[in-house]
Amino acid sequence: MLKGLSIALFLSVWWVVVEVGFLGFDLLRTPLETAVSLSSFVLGEAMGSGGESLYVHGYHTLYRVLLGTGLAIATAIPLGLACGWSDWWRNYVYPSLELLRPIPPVAWVPIALIAFASEFMGIVWVVFIGAFFPIFVNTMEGVAQIEPEYVRAVKSLGGGRWELYRHVVIPHTIPSMITGTTIGVGIAWIAVVAAEMLSGGPGLGYITFQSYRLMDTGVVIVGIMVLGTIGALSSSVVTRVGGRITPWSDEVGE
Repeated sequence: MLKGLSIALFLSVWWVVVEVGFLGFDLLRTPLETAVSLSSFVLGEAMGSGGESLYVHGYHTLYRVLLGTGLAIATAIPLGLACGWSDWWRNYVYPSLELLRPIPPVAWVPIALIAFASEFMGIVWVVFIGAFFPIFVNTMEGVAQIEPEYVRAVKSLGGGRWELYRHVVIPHTIPSMITGTTIGVGIAWIAVVAAEMLSGGPGLGYITFQSYRLMDTGVVIVGIMVLGTIGALSSSVVTRVGGRITPWSDEVGE
């Protein structure tokens, strides 16, 4: 009941500021006009002047996010485990990565588009960078928080390095991996939109920015809505998967 009232209030405020023209909001579409535009795009109407549908733009953006985030998970988790557990990795590899971590993912867009042979790989690289560091840092911190008593218990029972990783390091660190992945997915969506705005070609970020330049506010609002919806769904999927594989942890899903 309260959630429905909150949504109704939001839509009412949206309609009022557009109708009144508050701070230039008269250039935007009302909720009803936006709903009509969204319905037409869902039915396959082209977005903007390029001729591509919502599904084409959505496919390109989602594919870039999935590929970039997948590569980030595949590299950040092993590196986070190694840097968190091994003094050698922490002393010789971690400092180099720490030099790159403060650089915002958006700042990588120009050099990525120049360095890579294709715009596609340039965008994937920006997404990868955006998702990599939250996963890496959270994984490494998860390893650092392991209680020494657990390690001594495994060793006292005759367990080797594999048993220690299997029964202590991995289970204890999974919640931190999930937390980092959830944050990384959110940053990946920010990164892909920024990269698509500058690179061109099909994509939700591209068509949203191009429509802004043409003052086609209907496409702009729909693009923002679709990006927000897909981003929220992807983060929710990561959280739910994490909750299923770590039922013992209270950290996941909070």
